[in-house]
Amino acid sequence: MESEDDQVYIPQVKAELMPKLYQEFETIDDVAAFYNRYAKEAGFSIRSHSSATSKDKKQLMRKEYVCYKQGDSKVEGEKRKRGLPKVGCKARIAVVRKKESGRYAISVFVEAHNHPLTSPPRVHLLRSHRHVSEVNTVLSQQLSLVNVEKHKQFEFFGVQAGGIQNIGFIQRDLYNYGRTCREEKKGRDGDLLYMHFENEKEKDSSFVYTMDGDEENRVTRCFWADSISRRAYSFYGDVVIFDTTYNTNRYGMIFAPFTGVNNHGQTIIFACAFLNDETADTFVWLFKEFLNAMPGDAPENAPKMIITDQDPAMTKAISEALLQTFHRYCSWHILNKFSEKLDAIKYRDSYQDFHSCIWNSSSREEFDSRWIEIIEKSGLSDNKWLESIYEIRSSWIPAYVNHVFSAGMSSSQRAESQHSFLKNYVSKWNSLVEFMVQFKRGLLHQRHYELEEDHINIDEKAKTVMSLDIEDHMAKVYTRKLFYEVQEQLRESFKYKLELVFENVTQEQFKVIRKNIDTCKSRELTYEKKSDFASCSCRMFDSQGFPCRHVLAYLIKIQDVDKLPIQYILKRWTKAARHRVVLDCNGMEIKDNKALLARRTKLFQHATYAIDKVMVSDEATKLFMEALDAFLENIKPLISNEGGQTAVDLETETNNATIRHVFNEPHQVRAKGCGRRLKKGKEKRKVKVNASQGRQCHGCGLFGQSHDKRNCPTLHGRPAIDENGDSSSTSMDEDSFGCIYKLLCRFDSAGFGGLFDSAGFGCIYKLLCRFWKTFWIISRLYGRLRIIVKKLCNGFNCGYSIVADL
Repeated sequence: MESEDDQVYIPQVKAELMPKLYQEFETIDDVAAFYNRYAKEAGFSIRSHSSATSKDKKQLMRKEYVCYKQGDSKVEGEKRKRGLPKVGCKARIAVVRKKESGRYAISVFVEAHNHPLTSPPRVHLLRSHRHVSEVNTVLSQQLSLVNVEKHKQFEFFGVQAGGIQNIGFIQRDLYNYGRTCREEKKGRDGDLLYMHFENEKEKDSSFVYTMDGDEENRVTRCFWADSISRRAYSFYGDVVIFDTTYNTNRYGMIFAPFTGVNNHGQTIIFACAFLNDETADTFVWLFKEFLNAMPGDAPENAPKMIITDQDPAMTKAISEALLQTFHRYCSWHILNKFSEKLDAIKYRDSYQDFHSCIWNSSSREEFDSRWIEIIEKSGLSDNKWLESIYEIRSSWIPAYVNHVFSAGMSSSQRAESQHSFLKNYVSKWNSLVEFMVQFKRGLLHQRHYELEEDHINIDEKAKTVMSLDIEDHMAKVYTRKLFYEVQEQLRESFKYKLELVFENVTQEQFKVIRKNIDTCKSRELTYEKKSDFASCSCRMFDSQGFPCRHVLAYLIKIQDVDKLPIQYILKRWTKAARHRVVLDCNGMEIKDNKALLARRTKLFQHATYAIDKVMVSDEATKLFMEALDAFLENIKPLISNEGGQTAVDLETETNNATIRHVFNEPHQVRAKGCGRRLKKGKEKRKVKVNASQGRQCHGCGLFGQSHDKRNCPTLHGRPAIDENGDSSSTSMDEDSFGCIYKLLCRFDSAGFGGLFDSAGFGCIYKLLCRFWKTFWIISRLYGRLRIIVKKLCNGFNCGYSIVADL
């Protein structure tokens, strides 16, 4: 009988797919495609084997393709537990190049295999029949841009192809493709980032960027801002929030965005940067680049206020580069430290007093007096941290900073929320150019939210509730978000009355008092006759940019106005905030370059409409394809004459011929915020205790054990074993005897006094714990014994008297 190894397997395929001797092909690629198609029909995979070239190495003279099971598998030194696919199969095809025609003819064809052939349902799993097509690679890139994981992409391809077996590749091939793309870009990230910036510059003439490198041409820092962000700064750049964040790229470079707030109260981005350190010199460079990029002449174009945390390097840099800008510290960061800098009792008793003092003090003198009173009352005069934040009160206390416009912001939490928003698009595994692509996606989403608010303000009328002319005027002027805030102030203004305190030829002074509430603070309102402007001691207009309830009460009850005077309207909060021309430092207009995007959108809409119409009919589809081919031929001369337009996307181009070497990828950055999570004192003490006592079992309660509650010997009736391999009961007895011996020694040396000091109490506490655990174990054993005896008695039909006696 013939053995399994001696069996011969002949493929059964159609005659037109069968290779024949002396069959000719134009190119070697045609040979590979023909034999692979035959192999797929037959049920095996192929691979390239040997080849021979001409003497001048210019022509391929002979080529051989073999079955994928040809040869012998090597297993020496193999760590991975893989199978042995190669079994010495002799099936092959060889072609030679004919001198006369230059075509390739089949010279050798071995049809028989020495192994079973693969059935049709499994053919798609063979290597030579798996290929990630160019269409699928492009679609995979697009899905990756919206953060669709590879395994989800594979499921999508399966649905699209009508089954996983029809995709043409397996999930591992998709992961391998992603790895190949990363390897192709490895070492080129600096150049790809430079090309990305150049590409953005070509598409947007008002796009600005700066890149710096070290002596090895490795990227050390870069700065960029597009036309939309630069225009936004000219409208809303009076207040800037600056904060850095980490874990946005694989190099650990620090991402530093400049953010602000628009007329809808939304967070927007003015400019961004990548930094390799957080020193004062680096921040000085960044702030100067920021001013040079923004509209206007530096330093006159500096913001009125910048809000940061208490970073010393930032503070020093701002004092050098932004001389005309008021530097405000983030209140949230300071208030959040109270729980760390004060002990638990002091924090519980005093924090609310500090909070009220900070936010409810109407003047500097009131704040100072209340602060000192709280310090003396709580006994915190020697707290150095409280002294330090009191010394810098002019940089963060509202009573000290409300004279400067802040757009209603007192912290950098908008920057924190912006970081959180961007983390939905980027990750610490991104390269720099991948970050830029994902960041651009996030920026487009953010700007679309602004577009939605613009549409709502135009399409919908804000709801008025008081039927006043001044309210209707406010609804027409302000954006919806700001109108509702001003509307609340207008509603509250009718609850106040004004008393004239002083008047002369230049001004009037009023005392504004809440009706029927004597405990409410009164405000001082001063009206300057020359400028026709009323200011209030609450400084809401100075800090937030819209009139407070006290000023509105004056305008309605004293001046009897029907419209809000223009001097009380800050344009940055109005619907017409962006209606003006913006010039850069060279006098050139900064425009939103939307012409190319608008053209593409219009063409895409027309093409989608046409495709939806023709796809329901085969004849219409054929006619559409013929017309489209003819159209492409007709526009070739037009496209070749357009020198400024290109279809190549430099964001993903990795061809060696198109990458011009300028910058190397940056070194790995170790920023000050990239370390381990900071732990509080209580958590540190807990870790220290657990480390000194060893692992604790929550079943028996003992430390230094090698078991846990799931396999606790005490709970399962077995002797416990500690980490050293000794019986825990023995060590427990030795520890108990040790405690008794220590107590006897202390009693012998110091009498009863030695038993009740700290060391004596420690020994007594250990003994009580041991006795309690022993009692607990005995009680559990007693309960188990009762159950066992009860079952035995029931088994022998005995009464329950024996169990009751126990």
